[in-house]
Parts: sequence; structure tokens; C-alpha cells
Amino acid sequence: MDLNKFIKEGKFLMLALDHRGSIKKLINPDNPDSVSDDQVIQLKSDIILSLADQFSGLLIDEVWGLEACKDVCDVKPFLLPVEKSGYIQDGEERLTELEYSVEQIMGMGASGAKMLLYFNPNVSSAGKQLETARIVLEDCRSNNFPLFLEIVTYGEVGGGDLILESVKKFLEVGIIPDVWKLEYPGSREECNKITKLVGEVPWILLTGGQTFEEFKPELEEAIAGGARGFLAGRALWQEVCRLSGEEKLKFLQKTLPERFKNISEVATKS
Repeated sequence: MDLNKFIKEGKFLMLALDHRGSIKKLINPDNPDSVSDDQVIQLKSDIILSLADQFSGLLIDEVWGLEACKDVCDVKPFLLPVEKSGYIQDGEERLTELEYSVEQIMGMGASGAKMLLYFNPNVSSAGKQLETARIVLEDCRSNNFPLFLEIVTYGEVGGGDLILESVKKFLEVGIIPDVWKLEYPGSREECNKITKLVGEVPWILLTGGQTFEEFKPELEEAIAGGARGFLAGRALWQEVCRLSGEEKLKFLQKTLPERFKNISEVATKS
């Protein structure tokens, strides 16, 4: 299995643009249903083309993303999600529901699979989430296909301890993806702990919904603590969803490329 296709200058410098229902809310928070599919496709295409010469790979959705990246995806590797958007709410617990098999996303041209699991190791649904992860991992292994596993923690006890304990739970039952996609655990010390825990398997930083100004120092600490790059989404581009005209053009031509260049330099300096 070759992960090098996703790597540039020794690091994962990846763009996340797999947002489905949430991107319509970003474009029009008051009336997301009024946002057309064509509007979403055009916006995603604009973002991808703005950064096409910089990212080493991207994460897209199969609904709008495939259409948006048709001019780029022949030359850049991309991931597709195997899970349905969102989660099933069971009381306070969150369950992931699968939508695609590995063979199906391979047929769409993907070079890897991404699975997002909302996870709290201290709730009863943790076992169900681990079993879902095992199903996808076995599917990936049988097809010699890379798995990027994204863990998003939730619950009253958050932060680095919850992230670290979550990764431990996966490791304890032998669920080891090809790349871990993780939240910032709160400090460089916690990043070092994650790096030691996962060993030779790379982990990369996700952005979540924070601002670019918040994400950059987190990335600096994560890279110093052993992270192997990033898969950056909303923190990079979310403002453009509400811009138009000259402001939008300036953001796409100047602000967004500068941001990606900035965090790429952070990721590759070590």
C-alpha cells in the first residue's frame, strides 16, 4: 500500500472539502435549503482550483465534490467518505452509519477511504463504533486500500485526555488505520504522547470549525509533537462561503493560497 501519493515534501498537505449538508448552512445559515447544488459545486470548484498547485491530496464528497474536482482529480489523489453524513443520535450518544463499500468508492476513482467516527470511550456506544471501524478496516485491507480514520471526540470530559484514551481504545482491539486524522489534543506534550502511542503509523491534524488564526498555532505544536501534516478544511476557507464579487475573488486568489502556503511551511519545516 502506497501512501506516498498523498505526501508532498515529506508531509501530508491535504485539503478537506467533503462537507455535505453543513456547507449549505455556511453559505446561507438562515435558509440552507435555498442553496442549489450548482452553487455548492461551483464554490467547491473555486476552492479546489485556488489551491490545486499546493495540496498533496484532498478529501471530497461524492455528491458535489467529484463534480467540482473533475479538472483536478485526474492528477491529484483524493479520499472519499464511506460513512453517511452526520450521525444517528441515540440519547446523548452518536452512532456512525456506513453508506459505501470500499469497492464502491474505488469505482468512483478514490485513492483512499476516509471514515469519521464520533467517539467517547466512556459511553456504551463505543463498542458499536469500534465494530463499525473494524468492518471498514477489514474492507480496506482486503482491497489493499488506504484508510484515513478520523476520530472526533464528544462528551463532558474533553481535551487531550479524551483524544488519547480514544486512540488507545482502537489500538487495544487491533484497529490500526493507515493514517490517523485527529483533533488537536491541547498541548505539545499531548501531541508527543499521541506520536509515541501510534508509533510508525502517521497522524495528521484536522481543523474542525475554528478560525485560521486558531488553527495555525495548533498545527505548529502538533508538528513539533510529531504530527505528519494536516487535512485542513473550514479553518482555511469558511469565510468565502459568505463573500461575493471582488471580495470573493480576492479571497480565492490571495488569502486562501497564502493561508495554505503558510501552514504548508509550518508542516514541512521539521
